[in-house]
Amino acid sequence: VRLNEDDMEFDMIGIDAAIANSFRRILIAELPTMAIEKVLIANNTSIIQDEVLAHRLGLVPIRVDPRLFDYLSENDQPNEKNTVVFKLHVQCKRGSPRITVKSDALKWLPNGSELVKETRNATSDSSSKPETYTYFGCSQETIPEFVKNPIIPKYPDIIVAKLGPGQEIELEAHAVKGIGKTHAKWSPVATAWYRMLPEVVLLEDIEDDLAEELKSKCPVNVFDIEDLGKGRRRATVARPRACTLCRECIRGDDWEKRVALRRVKDHFILKILEDKCERVITELS
Repeated sequence: VRLNEDDMEFDMIGIDAAIANSFRRILIAELPTMAIEKVLIANNTSIIQDEVLAHRLGLVPIRVDPRLFDYLSENDQPNEKNTVVFKLHVQCKRGSPRITVKSDALKWLPNGSELVKETRNATSDSSSKPETYTYFGCSQETIPEFVKNPIIPKYPDIIVAKLGPGQEIELEAHAVKGIGKTHAKWSPVATAWYRMLPEVVLLEDIEDDLAEELKSKCPVNVFDIEDLGKGRRRATVARPRACTLCRECIRGDDWEKRVALRRVKDHFILKILEDKCERVITELS
């Protein structure tokens, strides 16, 4: 019925409520996405605690197709096939006004982590490449899907923190693939709900002044006026799908005898708000 980048509406016909609810629960809990799971904080002198800052970063939606990545298990090494690395380094200089750190400050590192691991082995070869927190065999920029579509936060204006003069945040954020059943940050939808298709039935012809009254009673403009000629007018149900079953049309004397509100029990309207509806359709199919 409707599909754009941020929301989607479709009908499911000929099923019962249990199946409709199963689709809703699958959308919320079982479709994979990429979300920030590990945050390596090098410096944080802001008033936001490290744990809160990491939690806020985890809820920032990432614009990337999770089908291009593998799940990262406890025994796997973070590499270019299962991890996306971001860097955030923002500083508010002394004498400057407070600044707002937004999600566009997260910069994609296609070559992997830049933070060097601390090592206790003092005899290690100083000429060797320092060990970082990821093991990328190649740059993610070489993957064809990312050549023209670099990985960035879906929304650039999400407030992450506010810094006062002299405060600084420097960190690395590692995004991995997961599902909403594990944590809500991996849920691909902001919300998903369904309702039965409303059915509005006129039990008798409603004409002239009563037709005008009925049309004005409905707050969502379900009814319309049909011109029958010779000055006669009749109410019609023009937009039953818009009905919210608020019952305003049957309030008052004798209106329950003129209008009936019903639901089609095997026709469900499912609405989804999320960051990339095309992917939801593909995953469900």
